[in-house]
Amino acid sequence: MTSGHAGARRALAAGEQRLRRAAATRGWGRTSLAQGVARPPAIVGRLPLNSVCHPDFWADPEWRTYGRALGLPQDEGWLHRKAWEWTQCAYGLERLGALGPTKWALGVGAGHERVLYYLANRTSLTVATDLYAGDFADSPAEEADKAFLYEPDRFAPFPYYRDRLLGLPADGCYLPFRGGAFDVVYSLSSIEHFGGHERASQAMREMCRILRPGGVACVATELVLEGGPHPAYFSPEDLRDYVIEPSGMTLVEPLSDLRPPPEMLADPVKLPEEYLRTPHVVLQDGQWKFTSVCLFLIKPTVAQLVASAGRRAWRALRAH
Repeated sequence: MTSGHAGARRALAAGEQRLRRAAATRGWGRTSLAQGVARPPAIVGRLPLNSVCHPDFWADPEWRTYGRALGLPQDEGWLHRKAWEWTQCAYGLERLGALGPTKWALGVGAGHERVLYYLANRTSLTVATDLYAGDFADSPAEEADKAFLYEPDRFAPFPYYRDRLLGLPADGCYLPFRGGAFDVVYSLSSIEHFGGHERASQAMREMCRILRPGGVACVATELVLEGGPHPAYFSPEDLRDYVIEPSGMTLVEPLSDLRPPPEMLADPVKLPEEYLRTPHVVLQDGQWKFTSVCLFLIKPTVAQLVASAGRRAWRALRAH
């Protein structure tokens, strides 16, 4: 390493320490400052990245390409919110330029889902984490079968680079990795199963911690459309208060105002008796109607947090 590079790294580290001290004296943490970071320029594309599940996505030829790349069937049966989550995750990560031969990716609550095998073909290393025990290991769907840890080929939906995929048992709220280790992290319909809203917030903070600055997170969860507060799922306000803001990350774009079609809201898939029914977009469980929502977030760099702190300090000075 040249002396110039070493000096630049020391200056960056010193600047980060000054930022932390200044922010601490004012009660400004990363979570607070991240909300003031300017969003990146709009990403070109016909479809929103931050959105709820909607049939319009299946009408887009480019988006469907990623469904085919994931090995999903292209008949009526794939009009399902889980297929939407998997496809939207791959589509969004590619549109954001987050994947590539030097990237490391982490799946949180990932089980043995097919996105892992897609990422193994698009990164230098993909690590899958889950408890690999309990309800999701022993349920009829077996979404997190512990056999994946030592026999991943058994669940592969298509050929993949075996040396680029690793499974590890881990709690999503306490990830056993150093900070900044990964370029990409994703979690699809998992955080709502971690034990309530506060545990979901903890998982979001952990995902931010293990991302490098500038890294990308893709998180899908359940959005309540009707029925009032839910102990695990999220209203739009809960999504902001327990998922987005605690994460310390910045949305790549505002959440779209797209909503499921009225006819799907009026005739939802009723659980558990209609679990296999399609289209599988809006579901009803007791008093609650819900669907999937997908968010893409970026971990701010130190420079972006410094700029956010500067803007906040300037506004405070002007106010006095």
